[in-house]
Amino acid sequence: MNSRLRIGKTYKSQLLYVVLIPAFFIGFCFLYNPFGMQEYYQVGGMEFGFHFVILTTILMAILALSRLVFSALYKHIPFKWWHYIIWCFGEVFVYAFFMALYTTLFYGGQYNYFSVLSKCFKFSYLILIYPYLYLILVQIILNKDTDLNAEPAETLVKFYDEHKRLKLTIDPSAVICIQADANYVIIRYMDADRVKEFLLRASMKSVEHTVSQHGLVRCHRSYFVNPKYVKMLSKNREGMITAQLLHPEVPSIPVSKQFYKQLSELL
Repeated sequence: MNSRLRIGKTYKSQLLYVVLIPAFFIGFCFLYNPFGMQEYYQVGGMEFGFHFVILTTILMAILALSRLVFSALYKHIPFKWWHYIIWCFGEVFVYAFFMALYTTLFYGGQYNYFSVLSKCFKFSYLILIYPYLYLILVQIILNKDTDLNAEPAETLVKFYDEHKRLKLTIDPSAVICIQADANYVIIRYMDADRVKEFLLRASMKSVEHTVSQHGLVRCHRSYFVNPKYVKMLSKNREGMITAQLLHPEVPSIPVSKQFYKQLSELL
């Protein structure tokens, strides 16, 4: 639950949710009549099928907008699984409100909005839990399969000084960036919730092979950066590109034009 979420970053990868969840909703309602919904929606002079189509369209619109926002945020924020599960609950929560609003409208004020809302919460959560659970479990299985098929690698990254003496052993996911400083390199990393620095007497060339194996990429002749900590890339009027990082304690770092495409594709 506290591990980092790994799903597609593009909006296209989220379209499965936008299509599959509404399709399940309308199919389930027609086939199984859960909680007597077909009788409940014989209102406003319309057959229940008409209402189910409208409710499904509302659900699809909410998911389309929600997943657009999610895909934009996911490119810049390191979501964890529990964040994502809360997001999914939030989607159903918003849908229940619009579902109750629509239902109250067609009942012509016969029922109080909040009494209808309680029923809509029941309808939406107890029906939509199935496709959400299915899609989440499939994603977890895909992640596990990727991990099992990945080439074995050192869990921790080890930094040696110019005399080949081990000076620092650290989880590579905690490393934010590495900066050249004369005959040294400055390793900035996360320790709990704080940003710390480690000064290592070594050259950028001597650490390049090690850090590239653990997900860091060169973005400038004097910098390596961990893409997961890059918030955004920006360009000023002079055409200079900088990478703004997620932690404000770490200043923006320059990005050379020759490395810009490689880094941007990883965000």
